[in-house]
Amino acid sequence: MRLKNPKLVEVEWVDVLATSGWEKLDEVNPPTFYTYGYLVYKDKYTIKVACTKDEASEWYGTHAFPRGCVKKIRPLSEAHLKSTKKQ
Repeated sequence: MRLKNPKLVEVEWVDVLATSGWEKLDEVNPPTFYTYGYLVYKDKYTIKVACTKDEASEWYGTHAFPRGCVKKIRPLSEAHLKSTKKQ
């Protein structure tokens, strides 16, 4: 479902990692990543975050995540963004 009032969020997600070499089982783990943008869509299977909007309110620069890969979605406030820039 397309969201009417998209919020700025941080999406914490895990990616698939495949190897074809001699890596041991305990050396192969899915990496965690963080993506920032506006939460513009979510349904039972998919989360979509976009970073660019045009004059007609169409969103672009979209990441589509399978729900199973998403660990957390955290809303970001303007105050939070300012405090992370100071670090």
